[in-house]
Amino acid sequence: MSDERIGVSVAPVEVSRRIREMSVLIVAETASRRAELGHVLERLGCRVTTADFLQLESLPVEGKAFHLVVLDVERDVSPLGGALARIEPQKIIALIPEGLREPGAWIMGMTLGRYVLKPVHPEELLQAVRDRLELLALQETTARLSDELRARYRIENIIGVSRGAEMRRTFVRTFAGVRHPLFLSGERGVGKQMLAQTVHYSGPWALAPFVLVDTAHVPASALSGLLFGDMGWIEGEVEPIGRGVTSLLGAGTIYITEVSFLPLPFQYRLAEFLQERRATEVEDASSGPRFIFGSQWTPEQLRRKGLLVEDLYHLVRETHLAIEPLRARPEDIPYFVDYFLERICERHRKEKRVLTDDALQALARYSWPENVDELQRILETAVRRTAPLPIDITHLPEPIGRPAPRVPKVPFPEEGIDFYELVEEFERGLIVEALRRTGGNQRRAARLLRLKETTLAAMRRRLNIEPDRV
Repeated sequence: MSDERIGVSVAPVEVSRRIREMSVLIVAETASRRAELGHVLERLGCRVTTADFLQLESLPVEGKAFHLVVLDVERDVSPLGGALARIEPQKIIALIPEGLREPGAWIMGMTLGRYVLKPVHPEELLQAVRDRLELLALQETTARLSDELRARYRIENIIGVSRGAEMRRTFVRTFAGVRHPLFLSGERGVGKQMLAQTVHYSGPWALAPFVLVDTAHVPASALSGLLFGDMGWIEGEVEPIGRGVTSLLGAGTIYITEVSFLPLPFQYRLAEFLQERRATEVEDASSGPRFIFGSQWTPEQLRRKGLLVEDLYHLVRETHLAIEPLRARPEDIPYFVDYFLERICERHRKEKRVLTDDALQALARYSWPENVDELQRILETAVRRTAPLPIDITHLPEPIGRPAPRVPKVPFPEEGIDFYELVEEFERGLIVEALRRTGGNQRRAARLLRLKETTLAAMRRRLNIEPDRV
């Protein structure tokens, strides 16, 4: 079906559901012109309102009353500058006659708006309005998601009353607005990634992306291409394959989950990149993304093990925070329990649960090998399995509430011991024994050790243990 007035098909066009929920204001001098433009834009399925330029002065055009304003300009509209100034420029599409030499200072200064020279074909207008509405919808969604992330990763959401909790809050306040690379150390599950996200979303670049690089699962050969857009660095030759994250990310943040998994040649390259940026003395978005490194070990421990190059060590040693394990801050456990129970019950649409004193004391005694992550999982299971009654010690897994296992006695010579070497030997012995008992089955071995399968895989990789050779 076609419309003789405008000479185009009036069949509905394909638009997103979001556009159908948006509103467009058409401003034109004559009723016939308003009707003509309205007839075209109604094909988008959005709400269309029309007005003349005098009515524009009394309409609530600021804020979210209208998502887009289409101005049909026939003359200089500078006298209406007060009304027009209330509209954000990116929310305007102005239709301007080709013969209008002086459209007015306001129109000429509208750098963020869009101009369409008349006469305009209906399909051209339709495409321009649809594109702008899609862009505005995307911007609204991005802003909403950003607000949600900023609310989730606020400094106030750093839980606890311990000295370590206050140190984490101070760390965020100190470094949220700094582009210098940061370093977070601590056992698995202590919340390194969450703290990195809190640093990012508490700073001036919160609208930029936060990118997580999981070095346990990204092949070493892919790292250079991912971050720098090239390959061949292991052989000493750099072959460009495109743009990497460091050039695409702008002012965002890159979080490296375990820096010790980065090959040393790549660490040298990364340190060189960061040193060159530091030498320019630029501390804004133009200097590229900020790097936050995570590890189970401190920079000093990694350097001693030969897992962190000197150049990278010197860059992060002054911006390092060690996060204590949960067992070292039992005073924080009741606060974590309240925080997790409220959110778990809300997510599962259950009444708020509480823990008995016996259960809380049992949690405080437990050693928490997987830290806060393990506490959250245990509470989630307890909520799913219990009626709206207090969670007692009987609702918790067996290891909770039992006394912590005794640490085997270790010979302690006069000259002392190598602590880290001894810990590695103990870890290796436990993993090898678990793999032997399960015939090399990693899933069952992880269950025996009460570890995540991915955690066991990362430990095997670090300790050079092959399941089929134990």
